[in-house]
Amino acid sequence: MCDFNKPRFYVLGLTFVALMLTVSAPAEAQRSFEPLFDKFSFKGELSWVGMSTSIGLYEDELDLGGVLNFEDDLNLGDRETTPSLDFEWQIAKRHRLAGRWQGLNRGSNAQALTDIEWGDEIIPIDADITLTFDVTQFFIDYTYYPWVKERWALGFGIGLRWMDIATSLTWTLQSGGTEEGYQAADVTAPLPYLYVEYRRLLTEKWRMILGGGILDLTIGDISGSQYIGRAGFEYLIGKRWSVGGALNMATVDVEAKNIKDDDDLVNLRMTVDMDIWDLSLFGRVRF
Repeated sequence: MCDFNKPRFYVLGLTFVALMLTVSAPAEAQRSFEPLFDKFSFKGELSWVGMSTSIGLYEDELDLGGVLNFEDDLNLGDRETTPSLDFEWQIAKRHRLAGRWQGLNRGSNAQALTDIEWGDEIIPIDADITLTFDVTQFFIDYTYYPWVKERWALGFGIGLRWMDIATSLTWTLQSGGTEEGYQAADVTAPLPYLYVEYRRLLTEKWRMILGGGILDLTIGDISGSQYIGRAGFEYLIGKRWSVGGALNMATVDVEAKNIKDDDDLVNLRMTVDMDIWDLSLFGRVRF
């Protein structure tokens, strides 16, 4: 398993800055930005998620491995319904901290239509394949707003997308005896990004929020690029509630080296090419 702890300091650093700004902001000024922003809010979403997943696993020393498109090659479902959780904290008029969590757990059964190389396994034709593929992603971003007007605001900042990816593939072949094999790989990918957000009060009751992020870099044994987009519209109900809908999109193209197999004997290289998009309905509690 490949893990990298340094980006956790980025999250702690953002939290520390947020706390300092909160302490320094006069109490009477901390609500002057409502209802364009909320002082603090918690949002629960029901998300209809679509995915496209190509995972490459290679054992370079033996020149083994290849790429599998999980949806096309292994019948992994490309649609999922899952909850998502969000929070937003408007630290001061021009400073905001936000986070989003989403977990996706999928599995499938398929039959190999040709010989498959994946990692240090060679899966024979006609083998029965069982796949599990779990992705947990958490976004946290800090935004500074140079422009805050009565009805709109525009800001930019930095964020971190933390992805935990776990996949395992088991195969069996009943042909004059039983053959079987197993391949698994886990990777934790901390992916920073630059972020921009625009929000506007369309009416006294309707609020629109648009955001996007992008970055391409290398951290240790992990390199990659990503794009993030968000668009949401919500209806404000009194001072405490709102309901709405949002469209979220996140792509990732990552390569991780020096991944150990389950026996810690083989160094594997993993490539991840994923598109995740979701349509969400949500309710927000505003404080």
